[in-house]
Amino acid sequence: MVRPVAWMAWNRVAVALLIVAVVAGLTGLIAPSARSGAMVASLVFGIGGMGTWLRAQSLMGELERDSAALETRVEQLQGEVRRHRDALDDLAEGLEIGIFLVDQNLRVLYANSLACDLFQTVDPRGQTLLSVVFSNEVMEMLQKVVSDASPVSAEMTLRQPEERIVRLHAWQDSSNKDRYFLSIHDISDLRRLERVRRDFVANVSHELRTPMTTIRAMAETLEEGTEDEEFQRRYLGRIIKEVDRLTRITDDLLTLSIADSGNITKTDCNAAELVRSIVQQLMSKAEAKGLHLSYQGPDKLPMRANETQLSQIALNLVDNAINYTSEGSVVVRLEDGESEINLVVEDTGIGIGSEHLSRVFERFYRVDKGRSRASGGTGLGLSIVRHLVEGHGGRVSVQSELNKGSTFAVVLPKD
Repeated sequence: MVRPVAWMAWNRVAVALLIVAVVAGLTGLIAPSARSGAMVASLVFGIGGMGTWLRAQSLMGELERDSAALETRVEQLQGEVRRHRDALDDLAEGLEIGIFLVDQNLRVLYANSLACDLFQTVDPRGQTLLSVVFSNEVMEMLQKVVSDASPVSAEMTLRQPEERIVRLHAWQDSSNKDRYFLSIHDISDLRRLERVRRDFVANVSHELRTPMTTIRAMAETLEEGTEDEEFQRRYLGRIIKEVDRLTRITDDLLTLSIADSGNITKTDCNAAELVRSIVQQLMSKAEAKGLHLSYQGPDKLPMRANETQLSQIALNLVDNAINYTSEGSVVVRLEDGESEINLVVEDTGIGIGSEHLSRVFERFYRVDKGRSRASGGTGLGLSIVRHLVEGHGGRVSVQSELNKGSTFAVVLPKD
C-alpha cells in the first residue's frame, strides 16, 4: 500500500528538480559563456524532474486506488458491524428475558421489547432506570455493580406495574466500562407451578392418609373382637366407604395423568347423545335432592373428540352442580357453533366466592372442604375437566356468585 508521505516526497523532489532545470536554463540565457553547461544541466535536471513527477503521478494513481479499496473495505466493515449489531438486536428481541443497557448514571441506553412489555413502557431510552422499574432493590443491585465492577444476581419480587417474581442478573459491559447490562427473567409461573406441586403432594398425602387412618383404626377395633353384629356392620360399612373413596381418588389421579400426557385419541362422535346420556344417568340423583335437571340442545351434534373424556367432562360438571345445589335447578345446555361446540352447566346452588374463582380448577382445591368430602368429592373433578378440555384444544370458564349459583362454560373445537 502506498503511503501519502512517499507520494509527497516524490512530488517535492520533482518540483525541486524542475525548479533547478528552469534556473539552469535561465542562467544559460543570461550568461552566454556558461550557456552550454547551463543547457546540459537544465536538460538533465528537467529530465530528472519530469521522471520524478511521472513517478509521483504514478504513486498518486496507486494512492487513489488504495484509497478507493480502503473506502470499499471500510464500507464492508461498517456493513458487517451493522449486521452484527442487527443480529445482536434480533437476539435480544428473541430472548425470553428482558434486557436493559444503562450508563454509569443508571440511565437507560437500550431496552429490548420484552423489557418494555414487562414494565409497560414504549421507549425508556434516556429515562432513569428507577422511573421504569420502580424498585429501589433493583437500583441498589445495579449501584453495587457500578461500584464493585463485579456481576450480581438476585431473585426478588417486583410490584410495578403488577406483582411478579423475577430473577435478575447485572454485569459490566466488557467493551465499555461505563455501561452495564441488566437481565430480568420473569419466573412467576415457575414459582406458581412449584407452589402448586408442593400443594399437590401435600394434598395427596392428606387425602390418602385420612381414609387409610380411618380404615386402620376401624380394622384394629374389629380385630379386638366384638359380638355386636350392628357394630360390626357399621364399621365394615365405613371401611368399605373409605376404600371406595381411595378408589375414586386413585381413579381421578390416573385420569389426570392421562390428561397430562396430552395423548388424546379423537374419533367421530355425537356430542349431543353423550351429554344427554350423562343427564339421564344423573337424573335420579337430582330427583332424590328435589332438583330439576334438564337438557337443552340439539338431538345430534357431530364432532371429533375422545368419547370417554367428553363424557367425563360432562359427568364431572353436572355431578358437581348437583352436589352443590340444595334447591332449584341444574340446566345443561349444548350449543352448536360454526367451528366449536359450547357446553354450559348452570345451577342455582351455593355459588363460589370471587376470591376462590381463580383457583377452583387447581388440584385438590376445595371452596368448602367439609362439604366437598361429605358429598363424596375427591377435589380433583374440576381439575380433570380443565385438563381434558385443554387437551382437546378448548377452554373452560366459570361465573359465580355466592348463594345465586354458578355457570361453567366449556368451548371445544369440532375437529
